[in-house]
Amino acid sequence: MTDRPPVAEPGNPPGNPWDIAGAHESALRELLRSPLDEEPRRARAPRPGRRATVLIFLAAAAVGAGLTVAGAALAGGKAAPPFSGPIDVVVTTSAPVASGPALPAGYCPVGEGFGARVERVLVRPDIVLVSLTLAVDEAHDPAATAGHEGGQWVLEFPDGSSVRSSAVVFDPVARAAATIVFPAFDQDPTLATLRLLSAQELHTALFTATVAGTVAALPAEGTLELVLQPASFPLDGGGTLRLGPFALSAGGGTLDWTVDGEGITGHVNPGVALEGPNGMVMLVLDDPFFDDRNRVLSNPPPVLAAAGRATLIPLDVTRLDPGADFTVTVTLEVTWATPLAADAALPLEGAPIVEVGASG
Repeated sequence: MTDRPPVAEPGNPPGNPWDIAGAHESALRELLRSPLDEEPRRARAPRPGRRATVLIFLAAAAVGAGLTVAGAALAGGKAAPPFSGPIDVVVTTSAPVASGPALPAGYCPVGEGFGARVERVLVRPDIVLVSLTLAVDEAHDPAATAGHEGGQWVLEFPDGSSVRSSAVVFDPVARAAATIVFPAFDQDPTLATLRLLSAQELHTALFTATVAGTVAALPAEGTLELVLQPASFPLDGGGTLRLGPFALSAGGGTLDWTVDGEGITGHVNPGVALEGPNGMVMLVLDDPFFDDRNRVLSNPPPVLAAAGRATLIPLDVTRLDPGADFTVTVTLEVTWATPLAADAALPLEGAPIVEVGASG
């Protein structure tokens, strides 16, 4: 094992109660952490491009000095004697320079018009979170550039082993940041290269489903299962959204859904209107980041999956019963992704490593 960058002491993580959550919530909390929660980040290692710049400058200075001496000899009317000794040829190499418009320092190309840089690696006993920031190059408009919308990442190690990502989570507040979630591993993360194997393109659409006829009343206890019509919707890119039974109770409801299609994943955000003689009761998705999403300028892409369950809660807790013989209308805000070919690599060397022990 080679030397690692400075790490936080195990068992003494940043004072943050969010580390006990699940992978997706932990990734979001990792993005929302305060800069005061961690030690000041150490300076990054010098970029290879700086050394190349110095070499080029020295080479140019040497050439300039040679031209000056030759000019002086010609001005004096004397030709320089021919050199008959051996000639040493020095070959130097420099880091390859990415083609295309320039990105900010330290960023590597990831997609059309934008790049990324690894900012921090949080190592927990159960998962590893790799935090990125994204930047648009000088030739593209940030407002018109889609940027990274998720995909399949992999950590590659010098011994040939690799670890595939389980999710990509975006910051609800800062759209130009993302956390890649990996299962726990034993290798030294500083030796790894982060590679993007495939990207994804996001699509959105609105669908509506209803329950034929009317529903007598909300159950006082237990749940009432309703079959929505239609129960399936075609998606651009070859996928199909399928809805399961809608389970309705006095305190809210649940809706199971699946997305069929090769490599296609999705997310369903339903809104339910129960309209009866007592008025209208609105049910919305139980979202722990609801307040954040409604006070920022842009929402991040949701976490996508091949199947899921939407848990619904009343929008107004003072209006819970629409009365007998109510109708059900479900509006579905659907986001789904189709795969795209990609090939990009980001080094982890130089990024701060923070380790959190099993005791938190």
